[in-house]
Amino acid sequence: MDIRKPNKDDVKGLINLSKKFANEYEWAKEIPIGKITDIKKAKKWLFGNNVYKVLVAEEEYIVGYVGIKEYEDSYEASILVDSDYRGEGIGKSLTNKIFKMIPEEIEVEAWVADFNKLSLKVTPRIGFDYKKKFLEKEFIPGREFYVYIFTRKGEKNKL
Repeated sequence: MDIRKPNKDDVKGLINLSKKFANEYEWAKEIPIGKITDIKKAKKWLFGNNVYKVLVAEEEYIVGYVGIKEYEDSYEASILVDSDYRGEGIGKSLTNKIFKMIPEEIEVEAWVADFNKLSLKVTPRIGFDYKKKFLEKEFIPGREFYVYIFTRKGEKNKL
Protein backbone atom coordinates (compact mmCIF):
# COMPACT_ATOMS: atom_id res chain seq x y z
CA MET A 1 0.00 0.00 0.00
CA ASP A 2 1.21 3.46 -0.91
CA ILE A 3 0.44 6.45 1.35
CA ARG A 4 1.12 9.70 -0.43
CA LYS A 5 -0.02 13.22 -1.23
CA PRO A 6 -2.84 13.27 -3.78
CA ASN A 7 -2.47 14.09 -7.46
CA LYS A 8 -5.02 15.10 -10.10
CA ASP A 9 -5.61 11.46 -11.01
CA ASP A 10 -7.00 10.81 -7.50
CA VAL A 11 -10.12 12.89 -8.08
CA LYS A 12 -12.16 9.98 -9.48
CA GLY A 13 -10.83 7.66 -6.78
CA LEU A 14 -12.08 9.97 -4.04
CA ILE A 15 -15.48 10.24 -5.73
CA ASN A 16 -15.72 6.43 -5.85
CA LEU A 17 -14.65 6.10 -2.21
CA SER A 18 -17.23 8.67 -1.09
CA LYS A 19 -20.04 7.14 -3.17
CA LYS A 20 -19.32 3.67 -1.81
CA PHE A 21 -19.42 5.04 1.73
CA ALA A 22 -22.68 6.89 1.04
CA ASN A 23 -24.27 3.70 -0.28
CA GLU A 24 -23.25 1.66 2.78
CA TYR A 25 -24.98 3.76 5.44
CA GLU A 26 -28.34 5.53 5.11
CA TRP A 27 -27.04 8.57 7.01
CA ALA A 28 -23.74 8.90 5.07
CA LYS A 29 -25.32 10.97 2.29
CA GLU A 30 -26.13 13.60 4.93
CA ILE A 31 -22.56 14.29 6.04
CA PRO A 32 -19.96 16.20 4.00
CA ILE A 33 -17.56 13.34 3.22
CA GLY A 34 -20.47 11.30 1.87
CA LYS A 35 -21.42 14.10 -0.53
CA ILE A 36 -18.31 14.00 -2.74
CA THR A 37 -20.22 13.09 -5.89
CA ASP A 38 -18.54 15.04 -8.68
CA ILE A 39 -15.17 16.29 -9.90
CA LYS A 40 -15.65 19.82 -8.55
CA LYS A 41 -16.38 18.56 -5.02
CA ALA A 42 -13.53 16.04 -5.09
CA LYS A 43 -11.04 18.70 -6.21
CA LYS A 44 -12.22 20.90 -3.34
CA TRP A 45 -11.58 18.08 -0.81
CA LEU A 46 -8.16 17.29 -2.30
CA PHE A 47 -6.86 20.70 -3.34
CA GLY A 48 -9.26 23.41 -2.05
CA ASN A 49 -8.14 26.71 -0.56
CA ASN A 50 -8.78 25.59 3.02
CA VAL A 51 -7.05 22.21 2.64
CA TYR A 52 -4.11 22.22 5.03
CA LYS A 53 -2.80 18.67 4.49
CA VAL A 54 -4.13 15.62 2.63
CA LEU A 55 -2.92 12.06 2.19
CA VAL A 56 -4.40 9.13 0.33
CA ALA A 57 -3.81 5.39 0.62
CA GLU A 58 -3.69 3.46 -2.62
CA GLU A 59 -3.67 -0.19 -3.51
CA GLU A 60 -4.91 -0.61 -7.07
CA TYR A 61 -7.24 2.31 -6.37
CA ILE A 62 -7.79 4.86 -3.57
CA VAL A 63 -8.70 2.93 -0.40
CA GLY A 64 -8.20 5.67 2.18
CA TYR A 65 -8.26 9.43 2.62
CA VAL A 66 -7.31 11.76 5.44
CA GLY A 67 -7.66 15.49 5.07
CA ILE A 68 -7.05 18.34 7.46
CA LYS A 69 -8.98 21.48 6.59
CA GLU A 70 -8.24 24.88 8.03
CA TYR A 71 -11.05 27.13 9.15
CA GLU A 72 -10.71 30.61 10.68
CA ASP A 73 -9.45 29.54 14.10
CA SER A 74 -9.49 25.76 13.88
CA TYR A 75 -8.47 22.65 11.99
CA GLU A 76 -10.77 19.71 11.29
CA ALA A 77 -9.91 16.16 10.22
CA SER A 78 -11.88 13.96 7.83
CA ILE A 79 -10.96 10.31 7.52
CA LEU A 80 -12.43 7.72 5.18
CA VAL A 81 -11.35 4.13 4.55
CA ASP A 82 -12.89 1.75 2.02
CA SER A 83 -15.03 -0.81 3.87
CA ASP A 84 -13.18 -3.67 2.16
CA TYR A 85 -9.95 -2.45 3.81
CA ARG A 86 -11.17 -1.48 7.28
CA GLY A 87 -9.49 -3.20 10.19
CA GLU A 88 -6.13 -3.32 8.38
CA GLY A 89 -4.67 -0.22 10.06
CA ILE A 90 -5.02 2.07 7.04
CA GLY A 91 -6.84 4.81 8.97
CA LYS A 92 -4.25 4.68 11.73
CA SER A 93 -1.35 4.74 9.24
CA LEU A 94 -2.83 7.69 7.35
CA THR A 95 -3.52 9.58 10.56
CA ASN A 96 -0.13 8.93 12.13
CA LYS A 97 1.66 9.99 8.95
CA ILE A 98 -0.32 13.21 8.48
CA PHE A 99 0.11 14.26 12.12
CA LYS A 100 3.89 14.03 11.69
CA MET A 101 3.46 16.75 9.04
CA ILE A 102 1.53 19.08 11.37
CA PRO A 103 3.33 21.34 13.88
CA GLU A 104 2.87 20.33 17.51
CA GLU A 105 1.18 23.61 18.42
CA ILE A 106 -1.75 22.86 16.09
CA GLU A 107 -4.70 20.99 17.55
CA VAL A 108 -6.99 19.24 15.06
CA GLU A 109 -10.60 18.35 15.80
CA ALA A 110 -12.58 15.38 14.54
CA TRP A 111 -16.34 15.86 14.75
CA VAL A 112 -18.30 12.61 14.90
CA ALA A 113 -22.09 12.32 14.91
CA ASP A 114 -23.61 9.90 17.41
CA PHE A 115 -25.14 7.82 14.61
CA ASN A 116 -21.67 7.11 13.17
CA LYS A 117 -21.01 4.26 15.60
CA LEU A 118 -17.91 2.97 13.78
CA SER A 119 -16.14 6.35 13.89
CA LEU A 120 -17.07 6.83 17.54
CA LYS A 121 -15.22 3.61 18.29
CA VAL A 122 -12.29 4.11 15.90
CA THR A 123 -11.46 7.80 16.45
CA PRO A 124 -9.89 7.26 19.91
CA ARG A 125 -7.99 4.23 18.55
CA ILE A 126 -6.26 6.40 15.96
CA GLY A 127 -4.92 8.87 18.49
CA PHE A 128 -7.72 11.36 19.11
CA ASP A 129 -8.84 12.26 22.63
CA TYR A 130 -12.46 12.96 23.55
CA LYS A 131 -13.01 16.64 24.32
CA LYS A 132 -16.76 17.30 24.52
CA LYS A 133 -20.14 16.75 22.90
CA PHE A 134 -23.01 19.00 21.96
CA LEU A 135 -26.58 18.59 20.71
CA GLU A 136 -26.91 19.51 17.02
CA LYS A 137 -30.38 20.64 15.96
CA GLU A 138 -29.90 22.38 12.60
CA PHE A 139 -27.33 20.53 10.44
CA ILE A 140 -29.79 17.89 9.22
CA PRO A 141 -33.33 19.33 9.04
CA GLY A 142 -35.70 17.41 11.29
CA ARG A 143 -32.96 15.40 12.96
CA GLU A 144 -31.33 16.08 16.33
CA PHE A 145 -28.17 14.25 17.30
CA TYR A 146 -25.10 14.60 19.45
CA VAL A 147 -21.76 15.53 17.92
CA TYR A 148 -18.68 14.28 19.73
CA ILE A 149 -15.53 16.36 19.34
CA PHE A 150 -12.18 14.62 19.56
CA THR A 151 -8.80 16.37 19.32
CA ARG A 152 -5.24 15.47 18.44
CA LYS A 153 -2.13 17.66 18.35
CA GLY A 154 0.39 17.77 15.57
CA GLU A 155 3.67 15.95 16.07
CA LYS A 156 6.09 17.79 13.79
CA ASN A 157 9.16 18.99 15.72
CA LYS A 158 8.51 16.57 18.57
CA LEU A 159 11.60 14.82 19.86
